[in-house]
Amino acid sequence: MDFFAGHYISCCGSNQEHFGWTDRVPIYYGIQYNHSGKLYLRINHEKEYRLEGPYAFVTHPNAYFEYGNINGEPRSHNFICSYGERIEAYIKSGLLQPDRDPAPVRIANPEKFLQTMLAIIAMARRPGPLPPRAILLYEDLLLQMYESGQKEKKLPPYQEIFFRKLIEEIRKHPEEEWDFEQQAEKCSITTTHFRRLFKEITDLPPRQFLIQCRLQHAAHLLIFSHDSIGEIAEKVGIENQFYFSRLFREKYLTSPLEYRREFTGKVEEERSGTC
Repeated sequence: MDFFAGHYISCCGSNQEHFGWTDRVPIYYGIQYNHSGKLYLRINHEKEYRLEGPYAFVTHPNAYFEYGNINGEPRSHNFICSYGERIEAYIKSGLLQPDRDPAPVRIANPEKFLQTMLAIIAMARRPGPLPPRAILLYEDLLLQMYESGQKEKKLPPYQEIFFRKLIEEIRKHPEEEWDFEQQAEKCSITTTHFRRLFKEITDLPPRQFLIQCRLQHAAHLLIFSHDSIGEIAEKVGIENQFYFSRLFREKYLTSPLEYRREFTGKVEEERSGTC
């Protein structure tokens, strides 16, 4: 099968508590994604950005990049670096925009974007050639970036700060019981207006966004932990394991155990607590 020939991933990774700094001219084309936390970015010793939250940008061999943490605070850093004829085709078509101005793109659906990256990374780390599905997901990632750049949204400054902080806290602690009526009161707006503004930023109502954050965190734990399904459900704030499995299947079109097997290659029996 050579449908997706000419695309190679040189390196990739994900660190949800990243401390580090990069300053160099890259060898490859990289999708760099700051899912959460504060990010400093400077290009060609000129353009400078100080960002917070879900921003993606493209690093490439034609510019000098400096980027990293601000004030030594951790951030969620995710990256996929690629090369090959197919990458050049993406640039010519406009799907990949290395010279976009402004360079950073605020991602409209951060959970979907991160999950797509994690899926690609998991497949790229397996022995053997890069699976065609990984390249298909990479193209979806580029499309998500392009679409996000077309519809960046603006709020009044005081509301922007409030909602960005709230959304970041929900992402960090999805297991908590969030009272959105109380959050609306804190922002001095009605619950209806709160929900409208929240959806304007995240494309989801508050409760659905919370569920998506819980499921995204669960997907991460399925790949990077050995916890049982019941333990993971409890850790993300969904006490009923059967309800958790139903929600997970609705989002990812597969069961939690099948998801774990797909992205880790491991088949593990659930611990039942019996001997």
